[in-house]
Amino acid sequence: ANADLALDISIVFLATGCLFFRLPNLNGSWDVVMTYSGGASKTAAFHVEQHLVYNYRGRFCLDSTCKELFGMISNDHVVSINTWTSKNGIDFAGSVNKNTVSGTFTIFDPSVEGTWEAIKR
Repeated sequence: ANADLALDISIVFLATGCLFFRLPNLNGSWDVVMTYSGGASKTAAFHVEQHLVYNYRGRFCLDSTCKELFGMISNDHVVSINTWTSKNGIDFAGSVNKNTVSGTFTIFDPSVEGTWEAIKR
């Protein structure tokens, strides 16, 4: 019985990423500033609704349009986020440092690049 309880507890910790991974919890809302390579900037938001170990999902909102987002985080806190604008695919790549995530983004067709920073609300 004790072995079963220990196994159950281990499974819960593994499923939540708490035991070995020590990954930051990305759940919640993030204010995003996107700076395009030409110098213009826009504000957006990530709403991470489910973060389970290495994977997370939620919504990305830009220009009053919200689309699904899917992402992954690695053991060294590198993140990748795949989502869409109202018309095009967009990929975010970056890293987590406390309550800030930052990096680069690419919008596809036409190709547009820039940098981004997200701060947890």
